[in-house]
Amino acid sequence: MRHPNDARAAMPMPHAARLALALTLCLGPALVHAAPTGSTAAPDPVQGASAPHLRVAFVDTARILRDSTLAKAASRKLAQDFEPRRRKLTELGQRIELLRNRLQDNTVTMSDDQRMQAQQQLADLNRQFRDDQQAFAEDLNAQRNADVSRILDEANAVVDQVARRMGCSIVFQNAVYVNPRIDITSAVIHALDTQKAAH
Repeated sequence: MRHPNDARAAMPMPHAARLALALTLCLGPALVHAAPTGSTAAPDPVQGASAPHLRVAFVDTARILRDSTLAKAASRKLAQDFEPRRRKLTELGQRIELLRNRLQDNTVTMSDDQRMQAQQQLADLNRQFRDDQQAFAEDLNAQRNADVSRILDEANAVVDQVARRMGCSIVFQNAVYVNPRIDITSAVIHALDTQKAAH
């Protein structure tokens, strides 16, 4: 005995209903949009084609930090500011190497006191070199991180301006693959360089 609902299920579906169902299955949820505020009408899948266009863009922050005028200027200033300390470290390393070689070459002819004095001096210089090298690396990294943060703050503001001007809906900064057509990095670098030159 068939269930009463079986007869209703066996009835042929109207053509308009079949078309709407086919569109919904083929086009999927991407074209289903919320109705305007205050409206109780259900969204019509056929009207999805008139929905606002979603433009996706991508910006490569690594390129900005490498190729922009702002980043290059920061890199040059960082190198100039830390060059005196880098040179002192190099000179100290050369001093240590000379003292080590002298100690090895003359260890037989040195008295015990001379050898102990040279070994103590070498140990002190090695300790000083390690401390200075660690301080140099920490200060260099701290300044570099501060520069990167400052550049990215300025770059993000420019990304916002460029994205609005180009009508972008969303901008990504990380991706596994990027189609060159949606990459706006060059436009952002140009705008950032222009802004820097104006200042």
